Amino acid sequence: MGAPLSDDGFTTRLLDKLHHIRLADLDQRTQQAARHHLLDTVALIYGGSREETTGIAEATLAAARPPGGLPVLGRERRADVLDATFIMAVAGHSLEFDDGFSPGAAHPGVVTVPAALAVGNLVHASGEAVLEAIVAGYETITSIARTAHPMLRGRGFHPTATAGVFAAAAAAGRLLNLDADEQRNAFGLAASSAGGLAAFVQGGDDLKRLHVGHAAREGVFAALLAKQGAAAPPYAIEGPKGFFAAFVDRTDVTGTAIDQTWGITQCYIKPWPCCGNLLSSIDATLRLRREHGFSGEDVATLEVDTYRAAADRAATPWTTAASAQLSFPYLLATALLFGTIRLDHFSGAARANTDVEAMAQRFSFHSSDAMNARYPAGRPSRVKITLKDGRSFERDVNDALGSPSLPLSEDALAQKFVNLAVMVTNETSARALHAAWAGIAEVADIGVLFATPR
Repeated sequence: MGAPLSDDGFTTRLLDKLHHIRLADLDQRTQQAARHHLLDTVALIYGGSREETTGIAEATLAAARPPGGLPVLGRERRADVLDATFIMAVAGHSLEFDDGFSPGAAHPGVVTVPAALAVGNLVHASGEAVLEAIVAGYETITSIARTAHPMLRGRGFHPTATAGVFAAAAAAGRLLNLDADEQRNAFGLAASSAGGLAAFVQGGDDLKRLHVGHAAREGVFAALLAKQGAAAPPYAIEGPKGFFAAFVDRTDVTGTAIDQTWGITQCYIKPWPCCGNLLSSIDATLRLRREHGFSGEDVATLEVDTYRAAADRAATPWTTAASAQLSFPYLLATALLFGTIRLDHFSGAARANTDVEAMAQRFSFHSSDAMNARYPAGRPSRVKITLKDGRSFERDVNDALGSPSLPLSEDALAQKFVNLAVMVTNETSARALHAAWAGIAEVADIGVLFATPR
């Protein structure tokens, strides 16, 4: 039998924690994390706003209804709050460069931040209120995704899409000033919109990006419905036939699953635009290359021992840009040959590089019990590189650059923002955008931050 439902259960504990979020009361680390993850996701929305999938999403909506009144970052056409959320979420996930939460295998930013921005703009929220909503959204998705991991992913679901709808509902609910009962209803309504199959690993790259748009939009819609008085099952997350029961066959989830620390402080920010599970191996490879001064041409063999979710990418081809971002051999070959991984490394010309193909033939991948035991507390990898002259070097890492234990510097975060924003504007304007968004906590109405880049 499952644990009895009570007023001290998972949903109640989560609601209580969300209720007490006040930016001024949060410790410095949590405040800084909120600002960093906001900036990172905003940059990704700008960078992904001109991607083909984003254009398809907007064109589809434009064919169905007239423009709305809200601006959409990086786009000219205005939208209503639901469509603005949808388009910005799709854009934010389009470059495979967004933040993540390893213990739940989810990407919190792209479902939370677009919802907070769209609803915040709708209600003329302050920057401080938007940051509080972002903390609430991250707390919600990390709590749910961590509890559902690894079975959620193992059953073929996309954690960002399935758990992300609750994050958007939390962020939107915060900005709509939902009381506890209304927010509980919002979660109950959102639960019935949770979904998303990980079939995209076999192709159909657009689906992965559209998943997060659906989750973010439906979470906002749930909060709007709850604000108007729509009722839903009070324990739709942990109750019988609720989210955990339906998706991961768990009816034993209690309030103890709500962590004491803030989920946003446990999330990573990507230094390279690729699958988060592969970042540790890339980091180890680049460190060895840098420390010992060899080039890709010097490498005879490369051996990787890592956890299963990462090793599963060893056979992923690089026939499309999206598949290349998930391809273990392509990414390591690119890292060895060029000393970094950039967005332009996924162009058709880059993927056709015969040097990459030749390099990838020298790699082997393994997933040992020892490595699997270290996941998901870490994202471990052991990389051994043997050179053609017989020398060999090895590096064991438990996590990658950009993780909470190895955070990116302020300068690196700022440069990432600029590199993405220049995809829609010039460098001077990109730096001005960074400065404006970095000061969001002092803004009385976030609408002023939505000025179209020139």
